[in-house]
Amino acid sequence: MLILVGPSASGKTESAKIMINRYPISRVVTCTTRPQRINEIDGFDYHFVSDARFLQLLKHNYFAETAVYNGFCYGTPLEELRDDKLIILEPQGLKSFLELDLCKIVAIFLQTKEETRVSRMQKRGDAPEDIQRRILADRIEFDVSKIQGLDMIIDTSEIPLSDLADHIYQNYRRLLVEKNEGYRQLSLFSSDSESLK
Repeated sequence: MLILVGPSASGKTESAKIMINRYPISRVVTCTTRPQRINEIDGFDYHFVSDARFLQLLKHNYFAETAVYNGFCYGTPLEELRDDKLIILEPQGLKSFLELDLCKIVAIFLQTKEETRVSRMQKRGDAPEDIQRRILADRIEFDVSKIQGLDMIIDTSEIPLSDLADHIYQNYRRLLVEKNEGYRQLSLFSSDSESLK
């Protein structure tokens, strides 16, 4: 599974959209008890479920992980944890997924100069006070020196989004192959060790 981590306006969402349209990869669709908003599509943006249905799924071990945010429940279905899936997470979310240890994860951090991010947020029409608030918060929350479990850091400041999507996907596939090879070698080593006993 590909996990993208990065501060506001680092190119996560747009590059993810391009990858989904260009490559055999799709978004992880989580379940939520939050009401569906206008323009949201059930089964694409989220699986919108009732509180009762969410609890039923929880009892049947349907979720890999769950969280409560603003009084609503969110859960990631176990069936969504596959090599052909991607999800955008904050550092705490990455930590939670790594602790699950349920699938192979490639975590890529998108690092971008603050002035580039400010410019992108201005172009998309974000309010000046929101931009300032996000920049200040992201300095703390997305301090890359404190984020564990990253496989790669990509500076997105000067890369066009189309090229960025290709760069992310190609590196994801390469790193996934390396992790699979490492797993196979470890399995072979473990088998050899067992046979020597």
